[in-house]
Amino acid sequence: MNTVISKFEQLTSFFNHLKQIDDETFYEPIGEGKWSTAAIVAHFHYWDQIISEERLPGMKKGEVLPSLKKRVELVNKDAEQFSKTIPKHTLLNKAIVSRLKLAEQLHSVELSVSFSVGETSYTLLEYIEGLCKHDENHVKEVASFLYSSYIGESIHSLQMKH
Repeated sequence: MNTVISKFEQLTSFFNHLKQIDDETFYEPIGEGKWSTAAIVAHFHYWDQIISEERLPGMKKGEVLPSLKKRVELVNKDAEQFSKTIPKHTLLNKAIVSRLKLAEQLHSVELSVSFSVGETSYTLLEYIEGLCKHDENHVKEVASFLYSSYIGESIHSLQMKH
């Protein structure tokens, strides 16, 4: 089993941990002008589906794929809207399923295959490593928000007891 794909798959553990937070925190923006945890989960879900269904077939064949730059903002906005319409557990389960499906597909792919997005060439391994870095950035943002929310609540409740 490839360790990069295993790391990519581990995001599902994070999703499972998120099942424990309360709904209010899950749907609250993680900062000024930022998405909620729910929107970030939906973002993962949407992009995993797009990669799985639209991008991976061409990547496996070493094709030149069109850039998604013009589509990114629209997909992210759709994911954010979707996150507001779905219960927490349902959204998390959908994200888990889409990540596991994509990881399963990646396990059966030759990771040294090169493909291009516009003028830039990647191997599948490099692409997955980039996705893992992207995942880590979002996970750190959410974890930091949840930690500060929890600490804030704890301090507030301690102050109320005096």
